[in-house]
Amino acid sequence: MFLVFAVYYTVFQPQPRPKEMGPRATPTTAAEEAGGSQPRPAPATAQALATVVAPVARIAADVEYRVEVETPDVTVAFKNRGARVVSWKLAHYRDAQGQPEEMVQTTAEGPLPLDIETGEADLDARLKDALFRASTEHLTLTAAEEGSVVFEYADGDLVARKEIRIHGKGYLAEIAVSVQRGGREVAKKVLWGPGVGHPSAAERKVQGFADPGGVALTNAVVRVPAIKIGNGVTYNEVRWIGVEGRHFAALWVPPAPTAGGELRHADVPTDLGGQKHPATVALVGLREGSERAQLYVGPKDYYTMKKLDQELVQVVPIGDWIGFIVVFMMNVLRWLYGFTGNYGWAIVVLTVMISLIMAPVRHYGIVNGRKMAKMSPELKVIQERYRKLGPLDPKRQDMHQEMSAVYARHDMSMSGQMLVGCLPLLITMPFLFAVYRVLNVSIDLRGSQFLWIPDLSQADPYFITPLMMGVSMFVMQKMTPTTMDPAQQRMMMIMPIMFLAFVWAVPGGLNLYWAVSNTCSIIQQGITLRMLRSRENGEKGDSGGKGQKRR
Repeated sequence: MFLVFAVYYTVFQPQPRPKEMGPRATPTTAAEEAGGSQPRPAPATAQALATVVAPVARIAADVEYRVEVETPDVTVAFKNRGARVVSWKLAHYRDAQGQPEEMVQTTAEGPLPLDIETGEADLDARLKDALFRASTEHLTLTAAEEGSVVFEYADGDLVARKEIRIHGKGYLAEIAVSVQRGGREVAKKVLWGPGVGHPSAAERKVQGFADPGGVALTNAVVRVPAIKIGNGVTYNEVRWIGVEGRHFAALWVPPAPTAGGELRHADVPTDLGGQKHPATVALVGLREGSERAQLYVGPKDYYTMKKLDQELVQVVPIGDWIGFIVVFMMNVLRWLYGFTGNYGWAIVVLTVMISLIMAPVRHYGIVNGRKMAKMSPELKVIQERYRKLGPLDPKRQDMHQEMSAVYARHDMSMSGQMLVGCLPLLITMPFLFAVYRVLNVSIDLRGSQFLWIPDLSQADPYFITPLMMGVSMFVMQKMTPTTMDPAQQRMMMIMPIMFLAFVWAVPGGLNLYWAVSNTCSIIQQGITLRMLRSRENGEKGDSGGKGQKRR
């Protein structure tokens, strides 16, 4: 590389830089040319051009105090210092201690929801430390009401105002922010974060757990894990942007998509011995004081968010190609819950229903597998006889004809066997994926108890359902007719152990579904195999009787 640069600068020598000329002469005015030696006025500065604004009357509180807004669904608490949110509790969702679920993660020196950022460090510091005067210290709303809390502050050249309008029913609020300095409206961003909710130790142990990360809707939903945000992600246009966990979300809807949004990384301490974990901060842009951004802070419940505008429901990851099946399964699960009164029993009944619907397909698969197992020795003899032939050898056509004759003798089609063998799997897999998605993301299971499992959204604390799943899978492997040789069969026996390691820490509701589904498959497999053996024994008896008559 040194030689390349040396040759380049030898062949293509840079042009010499022109010498700087002296100060450029200032053109004279007509009056000066006429003989006037009047001194030219000094250039006007930005401060001189600015409109002189008289200091505003001071508006501020004398002491720091707390402001609370209470609705049937949420309780929101602010502190007037900075007009920032210090608590946002959901009345219908409980944490590990049985208290209303807290959405705000407070830190000693970190950001808080509704912090304002203008890009001017001194102004941001003043806004965070300002003692705003609140329009009320307590506001109680019924489900049919709406109400506002207004925070105002004015001192010197700074005038700031925050209005938080909260709906009595649901989880939506409207935020309007005005910041004027020297009589000029300042462009700003309003913040939510860090994170959302307080994942418990048990929730963190669930397989696949991730700290609340960033999410935005541009042309499609974009998810950014907290550990991958790095120096931040900026979007020039978003329909909504925010922070999401597994079951809860805080989402900004800007006044216009062009207002844009931003995701940032922050580290906050957990409740586990003070260790830190990555968190996400979401900001939305507000240019004018009259602009209002919507803020949703609540559960990622499909039915709740479906009723809202702005396509907020897309934050619920039901999937694209199986989304309609997932929604149907959620409807059925809720319908069954209305009868059973327990989501654990609802999962059991749903699993049995799915097994009954899939019974004809599974029966056909078992029959087909048993036929293949009986044909396998004959097919292997033919394949061994032609084993040394090349793939283009004309004699391979003879091998295909012999194999086709074997298939025909067993009432099977060689050409359609691949499709027939895969058909049961192709039909059942979308339902398996859909149920997996329902039980993995449905907030209905959160806090639902079933027999020995205290929470179906968390791992089974006694590991009973994972063991049930592993044992049932092993029994299914033993019962399933197979064309594999003994060595391959022994290898397949390892699969239940490997799968057991995989499902050890998945949600208890999911393990419950797998265990019940495998049990239903074992029962059906036993019944089908018994029917097939009885039929085969009857056919042998008939052929034996005909042989004796012929003799």
